Amino acid sequence: MQRIIAKRVSMLELFYDLIFVYAISKITAMIHHPVAGGIPLFNYIEFVFVVIMVMQIWLYQAL
Repeated sequence: MQRIIAKRVSMLELFYDLIFVYAISKITAMIHHPVAGGIPLFNYIEFVFVVIMVMQIWLYQAL
């Protein structure tokens, strides 16, 4: 079994985390206000596309 070695978090990593938190808050604002009780198809497709792109960027940065 491997030992886990603690690593200090740099300020740059914390800054990137803050950027992604801000991006996710803006993404959720895209579908926060439903129109006539629902989300228009275009807004939903745009939301899914942006979520996929941001998560791919986050995964790339995390690795």
